[in-house]
Amino acid sequence: MRPKTLFAKSADKNGVKLTLFEHTRDVFTCGERLLDLTGRAQLLALGLDPRRWAERFRRELLMCTIVHDTGKSTSCFQPLLETPGFVAQPIRHEAVSYWIARRPEMRSWLHKVIGDPTAVELLLWAVAGHHRKFPPDRAVAEPMEVYLGHDDFRATLEWGAERLGFPKPPRMEDATIRFTPARVSVIRELEDAHVEAENLFRAIKRDRPEEARYLAGLKACLIAADVAGSIRRHGTQTMVAWMGEAFENVPSVEDLDGVVKYKLGSKKLHGFQEDVGTATERVVFVRAGCGSGKTLAAYHWAARAAARLGRDLRVFFCYPTTGTASEGYRDYLKDVDLPTGLIHGRAEVDMRLLGLGDDDEGEPGRAAIDSAGALDHWSTPLVSCTVDTVLGLLQNNRRGVYLWPSVAGAAVVFDEIHSYDDDLFAALLRFLKEMRGIPCLLMTASLPKGRLQRVKDALAEIKEPLGIIPGPEEHETIKRYKRAFDDPQQRIEETLARGGKVLWVVNTVDEAMRLYDETMRLYECGRTSGVKPLIYHSRFRYRDRVERHRAVIDAFGKAGPAIAFCTQVAELSLDLNADLLITQLAPIPALIQRLGRLNRRAKDDDPWPFIVHRLDSVSTAPYEPEELEEADAWLKSLGSGGLSQRNLVESWSSRPEAAWKPVACAWLDGGFATRPGPLRQGSPGIEIILREDVEAVRSGTKPEEVRIPMLTPRDRDWHNWDELAFCKVPPPGRVDYDPTRGARWTR
Repeated sequence: MRPKTLFAKSADKNGVKLTLFEHTRDVFTCGERLLDLTGRAQLLALGLDPRRWAERFRRELLMCTIVHDTGKSTSCFQPLLETPGFVAQPIRHEAVSYWIARRPEMRSWLHKVIGDPTAVELLLWAVAGHHRKFPPDRAVAEPMEVYLGHDDFRATLEWGAERLGFPKPPRMEDATIRFTPARVSVIRELEDAHVEAENLFRAIKRDRPEEARYLAGLKACLIAADVAGSIRRHGTQTMVAWMGEAFENVPSVEDLDGVVKYKLGSKKLHGFQEDVGTATERVVFVRAGCGSGKTLAAYHWAARAAARLGRDLRVFFCYPTTGTASEGYRDYLKDVDLPTGLIHGRAEVDMRLLGLGDDDEGEPGRAAIDSAGALDHWSTPLVSCTVDTVLGLLQNNRRGVYLWPSVAGAAVVFDEIHSYDDDLFAALLRFLKEMRGIPCLLMTASLPKGRLQRVKDALAEIKEPLGIIPGPEEHETIKRYKRAFDDPQQRIEETLARGGKVLWVVNTVDEAMRLYDETMRLYECGRTSGVKPLIYHSRFRYRDRVERHRAVIDAFGKAGPAIAFCTQVAELSLDLNADLLITQLAPIPALIQRLGRLNRRAKDDDPWPFIVHRLDSVSTAPYEPEELEEADAWLKSLGSGGLSQRNLVESWSSRPEAAWKPVACAWLDGGFATRPGPLRQGSPGIEIILREDVEAVRSGTKPEEVRIPMLTPRDRDWHNWDELAFCKVPPPGRVDYDPTRGARWTR
């Protein structure tokens, strides 16, 4: 039976349902406010001149908000709002919205008010893609009535047309969509449209590439407006009122200078840091070793970039891992006198476990983006985040798309770019090339010449130069390291006896556990120097991993001897200074990063020892034999004399690199399609929740606190194990776990 009223949203906690008109009005007004506050920044970020594009952007974005949810006016969607989750939908509502907009009478109206036929197609694609699940899956179901003649449907379109000063929309009659196994009607129609759209988009990318960038921005802005309009309120404020305050909360040049002054104390910036700040190119590359002060230089760069552009800029400081993002937040943003944020998948957990939130108010801090995609970080001036937060936009990842209006008005720092896998580095190149109005700072201790050349080539395609700032001469040329070939155990005892710090890095968790267990047995028997060993790797429950991380940092930060056995997590996540480094043979970039934890505070030539220890394991996991053979040859070429950071970098960066394969970016290359894609290369593993934690998770413990990343087990039936919060729950006795040493599969 045809409903009396068309609704768009099911009842909230107060029992209030929103009509189609009310929701459309909310999204329209949020879109309007979003354009007022960020429209210019979005266009500039995309390299589009606001003088040419601003009027079109406003007209088409607001038209999208009017049309985007018309597909909810059906006999299948309306009952869904009464019993959410229990009514099967033959096709998603955005696909129906697209179908409605493609009807002859609607297309004729859109052509009349928009003009350019290509612009109309882009508008329709944005409408279809506003939930990142288009094109739809095939569907077979009973006929679906579409209430095109309903008074609410017509009133909604007429209200929008009046607000925009457009002619009245056409009057239409109710229609029926039939789904049959022969794919007649809407499914076949959409599939045919998909083929047409792909052909058109290829032509647009070739002949009018600025239109492709515009489409990406239009879709992301529509998604943001829809989310904001759906949330409706932020605390006690309407969403529209809060948005005004949120986007005005941008750090001034004085604010950014304040972060620098806070960290400097009574010291002054040295020449290298000043050089980073005075670089005038939009994209600047800084190659400087660990301990050179490049993080502080990055905040100085952001302040100067804002001053040069004559507009305030948010700062997104992007780290490669959750651990480094949290440490960056702790070290630079925790105590500054500005609202700051931490964004990554476990940020809320870190804010609580690491004590980074506001304890007085019992809040987890401003860090978390909730499961509904709340837009809190629209209002955050300084953000420490994983690189996935920003580059995830290029693969239509939810958080990245939601943050687009904020990122568009920001300066972005990408740290440790040498650690990016090929897919992530390809995404970085696309970001630099397509986001032509966003100032970017790239930082690393070392980068192969091949990758650096790719950055130059990407910018050359848009006729931009790359600014290159080398690390401070006095820091890069100090002889910090020397290779030793004697017995590791003797060196360890000598170092610990004089109160030194020993960092032992291996390639697998099993090796780390074996060494830790052996040393712990000796410690318990009183047969060592009396120093209790520490272990740190990735296979802990996250809350335990946070404690292990902090224990290692604290042990290396205070007086007295310490020894820690670590895996690759030491290469990025641990900001510490060791007196002796022992490392298993690893690929060259990994070895350079591991060496960056040794003798970091040297002021003059004073090389400290590192030992490359060949463990008994015959496996080269997780690396390929060729990578280790190359590293072995590289080490031999370095000799046994004193080594500087520059020695390491120059001897590596000149080596040939493997062939490069470009990676498609779903946001920029999808055109008609808007589904998310992977940002990083996959790893052969799963996440588990221990059986003893199941009840706690069901009772309210956040799954993020107790998840454990593991290599895929050898059990043939692991796919059939119980699941909880998208994690596998292994059978009893299958995992050996201890909160101080981690997890491993039982044999």
